[in-house]
Amino acid sequence: MPDGASGPDGVTGIAGQPDALAAKQAITELVYRYAQVVRYDRLDETADLYVADGLFEVRRGACDRDEHVVQSREVGRDAIRAMLRQGGKGNPHPVPLIHNLLIEVDGDTASATCVMEGRMSSGEVGFWGEYRDSFARVDGRWFFSARVFTIFEAGSSI
Repeated sequence: MPDGASGPDGVTGIAGQPDALAAKQAITELVYRYAQVVRYDRLDETADLYVADGLFEVRRGACDRDEHVVQSREVGRDAIRAMLRQGGKGNPHPVPLIHNLLIEVDGDTASATCVMEGRMSSGEVGFWGEYRDSFARVDGRWFFSARVFTIFEAGSSI
């Protein structure tokens, strides 16, 4: 099969998509960096991973259906930072474990889904759900343009 040609499963050869692979790697590192700064309780760094007018929304319900309840919605780095600070540095916070990350790149924008298992730093019962993310490349660097987290289940053992 020539470089860049699709195989029988529809997957393009690695040599045919170096830009997309580099973007996917950078986005993967952004998602994992986000989980790391949340785990280390670095609230300001978390907000800095968004574009200036980025969106962070938390929902309860099913991510694959229209029925959901918006629990919180913050637009802009400053609003996201303020919301994160409400919990207070040093208080119990999630220790995010990211699973099943799938990314689709389209030039300077991208989208992704992943499952997040949120253990709590205090040992309290955690939660789990799905992120639906949008990304934008600004001056060669990837940022979240939107993170929408739908909590599937809360208050039960993970």
